[in-house]
Amino acid sequence: MFRISTDRYIIPEVERSPSEQRFLDAALELFSEKGYEATSVREICERAGITRPTLYYFFKSKEGIYRALIEDAAAEFHEQIAQGLEAEQTLERQYKQVARVLFGDARSRAKRWRFMFSLVWATPRMPVVDQVFHTSYCHALKLLGSAMEKAVARKEIAPGPTQIRLLVFMGSLGEALSGFLITGQPELTDHLADSLVDTIIYGWRPEK
Repeated sequence: MFRISTDRYIIPEVERSPSEQRFLDAALELFSEKGYEATSVREICERAGITRPTLYYFFKSKEGIYRALIEDAAAEFHEQIAQGLEAEQTLERQYKQVARVLFGDARSRAKRWRFMFSLVWATPRMPVVDQVFHTSYCHALKLLGSAMEKAVARKEIAPGPTQIRLLVFMGSLGEALSGFLITGQPELTDHLADSLVDTIIYGWRPEK
């Protein structure tokens, strides 16, 4: 995973062992079912099938495993966007790849996406949520904005306000993701990802 940092927070680069991942999977299930406060360390250990001392060795506390869940999700979100933008392709192809990867991850790990969405809108929020999500999201916007500005320089798209365009792109993906996680619709297909990007990019193309 990427090591992501700003002046507010550092998301460490971590490779999880199988035992750590079992704890994280168990904690995600329990936090999703019962909430953070109502979940005990004992329940996490029982669900994972691993002893309490091992949990404390890896994560120190229940808050530590909660933090690790959030950091891992934020780092993977950033990594998915970075990978979608890696190839030297048109902005249209890059943004389609980003949309496809995010939609595919939400389809396969809907429980984790619902949990993370619930943290964003929770009140009050634990400080770590704001710190981690702020860092990850700002870096994602920086990558997407840089790709957009390069596309302007290549004359693929017309000059325009990068921040507004990022709101349009991320807002479209966010609305589709929210609808899927809440109601199961729309289906997060590759066709939907491509169609959204086609519609957005069409409005940015230079006038002929």
